[in-house]
Amino acid sequence: MEKDIEFLEKTLGKAQPFKVPDGYFEGLTEKVMAQLPTEDARVIALRPSRWRVYRPIAIAAASVAVAIFSVGMYLHSSDTQSSEQFTQLPSSSSYSAIDQAADYTMLDNEDMYAYLADY
Repeated sequence: MEKDIEFLEKTLGKAQPFKVPDGYFEGLTEKVMAQLPTEDARVIALRPSRWRVYRPIAIAAASVAVAIFSVGMYLHSSDTQSSEQFTQLPSSSSYSAIDQAADYTMLDNEDMYAYLADY
């Protein structure tokens, strides 16, 4: 960045090409105020926004939706937890998938032998 500034100073010099005319800011405020219109501002009546009318209804609808969603999630999670208590199988490294399937279907060895004997 400093190299760029040095390059610009070498090529263009340090002289400032733009200058403010003498006395420019003296009386500037009065000149600007003189150019402003003197007529009074018009008052425009605004009609009430529809959002002000429907806002309480929207808040109530959103609250009801959140309540229904919360109750549904609570009921779903309680159903899931109660069904998991009965279907959860003991976890052991020597417990095979066949043993899990037999426990799930409530088959013991005799039932399995009976089903295999039919084939």
